[in-house]
Amino acid sequence: MAGALLPVWANPSFIAERGLARGISGILARLGIDTSQRWVDVGCGMRPYEVFFPVGTYVGIDVPASGRPDELKHPDLLYDGKRLPFADSALNGILSTQVLEHVPDPDVFLAECRRVLKPGAKLVLSAPFLWSEHEQPHDYFRFTSFGMGRLLAKHGFAPIKSLKSTGALEAFAQLVSTYVANSFRLPIPGFGRLLTLFVCCPVQLAGLLLQKVLPDQGELFLDVVVLAEKRP
Repeated sequence: MAGALLPVWANPSFIAERGLARGISGILARLGIDTSQRWVDVGCGMRPYEVFFPVGTYVGIDVPASGRPDELKHPDLLYDGKRLPFADSALNGILSTQVLEHVPDPDVFLAECRRVLKPGAKLVLSAPFLWSEHEQPHDYFRFTSFGMGRLLAKHGFAPIKSLKSTGALEAFAQLVSTYVANSFRLPIPGFGRLLTLFVCCPVQLAGLLLQKVLPDQGELFLDVVVLAEKRP
């Protein structure tokens, strides 16, 4: 799994991070990326998926100003958030996770992705369907699986694989945990850790367990993850 995922008893967002990391990691691990390729991680943040790329194939880029603190961004390059700093048909792949909701114009973003990708190159994209507003005020959109597929097709991408990061009960448990962690804060040393351990952790564990045994229509989830290919 990508990065260092904190255990459920210490992480009020464990379900969300676990589901997203599993989906993206599973796709990247099966792509067979080799040293001849060049990939760019757009909105790389802390570069959690760099471990899936051979040395020399990965470049992380980000914007200088966003709702994300500077200390949580470690890019190789900064760009203006509009035009990707690469030549036409220069890349074998683009990874962009939990970025599309922060882009003021997704059409411009995907047109740029198509411009810099070679024919047949891959795009790995994730975005939230059900999540609280974050990195404010730079949070603009939410995406259904159908909306994501339609948007990609509009810009000349053929979806290869689409998955949802969680089930309905996992999503519900995560939202409850997020509500508790964000709404009950006291200026007491260690209070947040205790809240996570004794409230958020049991809620998330219950969600993970119930997800395995109760029916799910697959219509309620946290994030959509897509692997797509640039059509010639």
